[in-house]
Amino acid sequence: MSSSSTPLGRPTPTRRGWAFLGGAGGVTVGAIILQNGALVGLGLTGLLLLVFAHAFVFRARPELTVRRTAHPARVHVGADCSVAIEGRTLVRTPLLMLTELVDDGLRVARFALPASPQDTPVRAIYRIPTTRRGRHELGPLLAFVIDPFGLARRAWEVATPNELIVRPRLHTVLSPNRGRGGEPDVHALGKRLPTHQTAAEFLALREYEAGDVPRRVSWRATARRGELMVRQDEAAAPGRVVLVLDARPEVYDAEAFEVAVEAVASLAVQSGRDQIPLEAVATTGEVLGRPAPGALEVLLDRLAIIEPGDPDHLFALCAQLSTRLGIGGVVVVTGAPDDALARAVAPLYGRASLAVVATMPPTTTSAIAGLVPVFGHPFPAAWNRAVALSRHRSSRSSWTPGTSRSPLHSVR
Repeated sequence: MSSSSTPLGRPTPTRRGWAFLGGAGGVTVGAIILQNGALVGLGLTGLLLLVFAHAFVFRARPELTVRRTAHPARVHVGADCSVAIEGRTLVRTPLLMLTELVDDGLRVARFALPASPQDTPVRAIYRIPTTRRGRHELGPLLAFVIDPFGLARRAWEVATPNELIVRPRLHTVLSPNRGRGGEPDVHALGKRLPTHQTAAEFLALREYEAGDVPRRVSWRATARRGELMVRQDEAAAPGRVVLVLDARPEVYDAEAFEVAVEAVASLAVQSGRDQIPLEAVATTGEVLGRPAPGALEVLLDRLAIIEPGDPDHLFALCAQLSTRLGIGGVVVVTGAPDDALARAVAPLYGRASLAVVATMPPTTTSAIAGLVPVFGHPFPAAWNRAVALSRHRSSRSSWTPGTSRSPLHSVR
C-alpha cells in the first residue's frame, strides 16, 4: 500500500505535444520570415499553450492510496490469475493514465482515471499469464498526469513493486512408497504369520477389554487359558520419504527439467495430503523442504524459481542417505540417467524403497533398480502405473506359501 507519490522526472511533451510544438514553431519561424504579424501571434499563442500545459502538469500532484492484490495469492502454472488494483484518491485529481509495469516492462497494463474529486474509488483488474513458473515482478504502478489539452505529461510512482510467484504445475499422483524406517528388520528373516494389518508386528497377548475388535481374539490362547485373549499388535513406524531433484545441467533439456520440477512438486503435495513425513533436496545442496509446519509452501516457492546448476553433490547426498536412520523411501528425479547416477544410487539398493524417475531416455547401460521412465508418456500416468505395480508385487511377496491365508479370514 502506498499513500505517497514520487515524481519520476520533469514534464515532457506527449506525442500530440511534440506535433503541436513542431507546428507552432514552424508557423512562428515562417511568419517571421514572411513578416506576417498575424501568423507570428498565432505561433506564439501555440507556444504559450505548451508552456501552460507543462506548468499544469508540473504543479499537479496525484495522491492515491493503492493496494495491489493477486487472486489467487498462490498460483500454479496453467491456473487463472488476476491482479486487482484498488484504492482511493486522497486529493482532487486531474486526468490520470495509470500504467502497471510487469516484469520490468515486458508487459504493461494501462487504465484511464478521469479527473476526480477527493475520495474517489480507484479499481482496475488485469490478468497475469501463468504459462511458465518463476518470479514475476508486479509494478511499479505509474500515474501519468496529463494536461486538459493532452500536450504534456509527467510520471509519478504511486505504488511500489511486489512479487508474484508462479509455482510448478501439480498433477494427481500416488504418494511414494516408503519402507519401515530403512533399518534392517530381524523379524523379516524367518517365516511370518499374516496379520490383518500388513505393516504390523505381533508383540504379545492380553486379556480382552470392552471395545476390542472381535476378529483380534486369539481362540487358541483363549481355549488354553479359559478367558478371552486378544493379540496385541503394534504398527511399525514407516520411514520418511526423501525427494532428490537432480539439478545437474548436463542431464536435461529445458522441457525435461520442467517435468522433473513438476514431478517433485506433485509428489511432495500428495505426500503432505497423505501425512507422510517428507524431505526434499536438490543435488546443488539446497534443502527444498523438511517436515515442519508450513514447509510445503516454502518448498513450492523454492521449486518455482529453481534452475539447473552447480555444485554437484549427487554422490555425497546418496551416500549420506544410505547411512541415515529413519529413511523409508528415496525418490530421485532426474533427466537422462547416466553412469554417474547409476553409481551414486547403488548404495541405496536394499536400504530403502528406491525409485528413479527419468524424464529423458537413459544414457547409461548400467541397470538402475526402481527406474520409472516417464519420457514419452504423461508423468502422472507413468508414475501411478509404476507405483501400483510395485505395491501389487509387494503385497504378494508378503505372504509366504507355507503361511499365506486370505486376509478376509481370522487367524485361529
